[in-house]
Amino acid sequence: MYEHLKAMAIWGSLCVLLCTVLYLSSNCIAETLLSHHKLYLEIEKDIPQVPGMILFYESYSLLILLSFICAKSPKNIRALSITMMVSSLIACAIFLLFPGELGFSRTMNIQGYESMFEALHRMDKPHNLYPSLHITFSAISAFTLLRHTQKKIMQVLLILWVMMISLSVILTHQHHLFDIATGFVLAWITLKCVYLKLESAK
Repeated sequence: MYEHLKAMAIWGSLCVLLCTVLYLSSNCIAETLLSHHKLYLEIEKDIPQVPGMILFYESYSLLILLSFICAKSPKNIRALSITMMVSSLIACAIFLLFPGELGFSRTMNIQGYESMFEALHRMDKPHNLYPSLHITFSAISAFTLLRHTQKKIMQVLLILWVMMISLSVILTHQHHLFDIATGFVLAWITLKCVYLKLESAK
């Protein structure tokens, strides 16, 4: 138990710190760049906003936390942390090379969820779009949890949870379809090339 908590404290803290610094700094830089890319379909702009979906949007933090808590060994925690950090490095490099432009207009004063959206919009400028790290981190977390449970009901719930998070990034008008697709691709690449190799290493 001690080794598990120690690994969570060290690797978890390092992961949160690096991913946060990378994301926020790349977001600030991307905002200053003159050229931004529109990688969405015009029809996507007609997708209605569903404010209540921000609850699923924010729940990805809980999914990440669960993946660390339920990791079976310090080795798994290390592999999970490194995978997320590598994902952040790759994604943030793309954010700076190809800063995106959000097709949705950000709505203010959303009744019942004002503080949540205000905090989100204040922190997150609409340029770090693809790949969606929201999706990448959710997929990585769910994958590790799925490997550690044999219960079918838990596996189904995890898959549904990721699906709802995927819907939420669009229905809160934070991302587009391309962002979701590339988020899953990045998760697949880093899980295969980083997580599974670290997990199987002696």
